[in-house]
This record gives sequence, structure tokens and C-alpha cells, in this order.
Amino acid sequence: MSRTTVENTRSESKESAQYGYLANAGVEVLHARFDRHRFAAHAHDTWAIGAVIRGAKDTMASLRQPVVVNAGEVYAIPPHVAHAGKSISDNGCEYLMLYVPDAQWRLQCAIHRVSPHALVQPATMRSAIAPFIQFAALSMQSPWMLSAWSGEWALFCEAVLGAVRHRSSAVPPAAIVADKRLRDARAYLHAYSGRNVSLDELALEASLSVSELCRRFTAAFGLSPHRYQLVLRLKTAKRLLLGGMTPSDVAAATGFADQSHLGRHFKAVFGVTPGAVSPRNSARTF
Repeated sequence: MSRTTVENTRSESKESAQYGYLANAGVEVLHARFDRHRFAAHAHDTWAIGAVIRGAKDTMASLRQPVVVNAGEVYAIPPHVAHAGKSISDNGCEYLMLYVPDAQWRLQCAIHRVSPHALVQPATMRSAIAPFIQFAALSMQSPWMLSAWSGEWALFCEAVLGAVRHRSSAVPPAAIVADKRLRDARAYLHAYSGRNVSLDELALEASLSVSELCRRFTAAFGLSPHRYQLVLRLKTAKRLLLGGMTPSDVAAATGFADQSHLGRHFKAVFGVTPGAVSPRNSARTF
């Protein structure tokens, strides 16, 4: 994981760019703010999945066929499609871009039953902006959190592609009875709740492909395998905290990168910080 920051200040212009890399998924992350900069026409060999935070930009290489992306919109540019980029806002444009290998993007789209091309036309999806910002911040400021547990990438895709599915009214997965393969997969997660169980490992245990496992598991139990695993670890963390273990020790015992990594997920699920669960704080209101 690496990070590069470039900032240029002119008389009335401030432009910046930050770069991060998620090695276990092969995903590059760019967080940029451009005012006067214009990208030359180019193409990537990956998908470019973007979200505009402030302002607006034109992403097309041709002046005769502009494609404008406004704040709060998410979009995708397929591999090998020529495009450019420039701000069309008086106050510049701030945006996030993920460069995702084709196989990785298609896998995540298959898991969530969304067409890989669902975002080729920019779509207003304000609920997806926060996951973009959070994921980019982790990749650049706290990369050890992403490398410690590959589920961060899966949870990001769940949030964004789930919003795509909800918006596009894609065909929902059919109700699936929790057959033995899925019960075995769930039991495996319980047996190894103290460590990261990869989707490949879990799919092998269930004798299913990764995408089929994720679809069937989510339909049967209401949570994706990664989220189910996360909740298991957080329940274990709560039990250890109630037993008197310190938050930092609990984070290490349950496979989180550090106390802040545990705290972020703990509060999202339980509504309080790990410190609030400490026995000496149990009578307090949070």
C-alpha cells in the first residue's frame, strides 16, 4: 500500500491529488481536486469507477459529445474506452476514482446481480458517496486497516452496488432455502470467527463458486458472507469487552488492525464505542 500527494498552488487555483493502492484486490484509488487542469484523451485497461464530491466535470474526450457528472453522481468508464476530464465548475471539481481490474469488477457485480455497465451513464446516488469517501480515506490514511481484512473492499462494493441495485430495480435474488452447503459455510464462519476467512476459502468449503456462494448465502441468511463474518467478530469483541479486556487487546484478539479499526465497525453495528461497553462504564449513557 502506498500514497502519493501532489499539490500545486497558483494565484487563484489550488489543485491536489492523492493516490492509494489496495494490493489484495488490485484496486487503485485517486482522490483529486482540479480547477484548471485538463486531462488529455486516454484509456485505461481497468474499469474507472468514479464519484463526484463537489462541483462538476466533463469526462469525454470529444467536445461535441460532453458527458457531465455532477456532485452526488457516480459513474463508470469501461476498460479501453477513450475519455478525458476537465472541471466545468467555477469552483473546481473534487472527485474520487477507483481503477478496478475487469475480473474484480465483474465478480462484484455478479455477486450483487448488477450489470457491470449499470453506471456507464452517470447516476445520482448520494447514499453511495459516503462509502466512497470512507474507502478512499482508509486506503490513503490507514492502509493497514484494508490489508488486515479483505472484507473492507467487499463491504464497500456491497454499499455501492447495493445502491445501484436498489435504484435500477434489478432482478432480486430468489428466496433460497439454506441447504446443507450454506449451513456448512455458516458453521465454518462460526468455527473460524477469530480470523479472516476469504471468499475463496469459504466457497471451497461450500462447493460453490464465489459469486454463487455470495448470492445464495445472502438470500438465505440476510447478510453477505463478509458482513456475517464481521458481525460474528464484533459479537465476540463485545463479549470480551464485557469480560474486562481492553479495547486494544480485543482488537488484536478479534483480527482487527487496531483499536480505531474495531471502533469504527463496532459503533456502526452497536451504536456505541468499544469503550462504552467496558464494565466500569456500563452504568453510563452513550
